[in-house]
Amino acid sequence: MYLLEIDRTLNRIHITLSDRFDEPQAIALLDEIRLRMGELERDFLLLCDLTTLEEFSPSARSHFRAVMDLCNEAGVRKIIRIIPHPLDNFGLTIMSYIHYDSGIPVVTCKALKEVSKHLK
Repeated sequence: MYLLEIDRTLNRIHITLSDRFDEPQAIALLDEIRLRMGELERDFLLLCDLTTLEEFSPSARSHFRAVMDLCNEAGVRKIIRIIPHPLDNFGLTIMSYIHYDSGIPVVTCKALKEVSKHLK
């Protein structure tokens, strides 16, 4: 399951992945982001919360990589991820090196309460 929120005032996109994130959901997320990306200005912040994610289906990965590419092309300036278990971050870190420009900082937090210090 996913939830996509866009805050125009803060120029921020917030993606929450929870429970089981599978291919149909990844396609729906990609389609929704394509439709709504125009609501953001360049240099937006991407916050991705994986706190309640139980399973990231392998079939969803290619579509999620397309989400990453789309955010990169649209001008993301910083990515903040909430990933409670460090080992779960390994695959996303590798994907980040491939799908985001090298100058874009990617910060990983273990909990939502850590995020505020990285929002500046």
